[in-house]
Amino acid sequence: MVLLLTDVFLLLTQVLLWIVVGLITWYVVLKALPRVLLGKIVLGLILVILGLAFIRGPIVDGGVLPVLWRIISFPLTPWGLGLILLYFLITGKLKGWVKNLALAGVIILALSSVPILSYYLAQELEQEGIEVIQAQPATPAGSRRVIVLLGQNTTRTQLRPLQGVPPEAPPPQERALTADQFQILSRLPTQLTEHGDRLLYAGQLYQQEAAAGTNPLIIISAGSRIDRRRKEGETREAVSEAADIRSFLAGSYGVPESAMVIDADSFTIRRSAENVKRILENPDNPINFGGQILLVGSALNMHRAYLTFRQVFGPAVTIYARPTDFYTLPSASRLSRVAQGRDLIEREVQASDFVPTAEGFYMSSQALTEYLSSIYYFLRGWLRPF
Repeated sequence: MVLLLTDVFLLLTQVLLWIVVGLITWYVVLKALPRVLLGKIVLGLILVILGLAFIRGPIVDGGVLPVLWRIISFPLTPWGLGLILLYFLITGKLKGWVKNLALAGVIILALSSVPILSYYLAQELEQEGIEVIQAQPATPAGSRRVIVLLGQNTTRTQLRPLQGVPPEAPPPQERALTADQFQILSRLPTQLTEHGDRLLYAGQLYQQEAAAGTNPLIIISAGSRIDRRRKEGETREAVSEAADIRSFLAGSYGVPESAMVIDADSFTIRRSAENVKRILENPDNPINFGGQILLVGSALNMHRAYLTFRQVFGPAVTIYARPTDFYTLPSASRLSRVAQGRDLIEREVQASDFVPTAEGFYMSSQALTEYLSSIYYFLRGWLRPF
């Protein structure tokens, strides 16, 4: 009976949220936006979809709904709403509303760029990721420890050593790379993004588990690089970010390729969970993981990732969250039970924390994007927070 009431409550909440999203979309599209701009947006969207379908084939990576959600939610982000309001200022379409709209746009951009506010937004999300951490028990006899690494956007596209015969020297071109410059650049170690801590942490976990004799396996979940042009004869896996992550873990942490499995078809957390489940439960080559998964991902979206994996795998599998890529520290009140005095590490608030910065805007945008993504997952029925 309690479960039934919870399901009804969740369903009603989803319906109400869909109504709210629809009303906001209706107002923005039909009321706030000028008809000329609306026509341009619709035309541009149609051209983009047709162009993608022509160049890359049907949109199958994550489906159409995630793409539409990103478009719909854009006006709800500080950057999107600020741009729309500033557009009204520049065009002067709303006459009497111009000053108020311009002021609102400036305030939104300014507040979302204040480090102390963006820090708080990120801190609340990361605290949710911390709250799902729990110690993992010993692996059951005959099973192996499985580490799932959510590696999307952790490495950068870069040059690699030549695979074939160097081409004939083309005609001299201004600022062209020399052979020596190319050789040096192509042999650089894997370039990590600001989210690269996930790779370091996964490598450390592997070494710890290997030392404990759990025969660990790392499943690297990261999709193909959409910003890298695939050459003739290259496979999807070859141009995936997961392949670069595998090279990094092998070179930096000594992880053998036999201890890594690539999931090169994941662009979202939901897709990652479904693909990992398919890999582990493959009837042709099942993996005995003892019903335990170590999930390594960003602290900012770990709570959503944890709930998503838990729903996809069901109650028979326990997900052990291992968040990293922290922007913030837990507050002193949350640490007071385990740390005191010099052991209590706190962030010192400075006067510059109240001055808008690009870093603050980036952090608040990341946090609000995660809040919107969580709403989207809830509306799709992929999250059950209660």
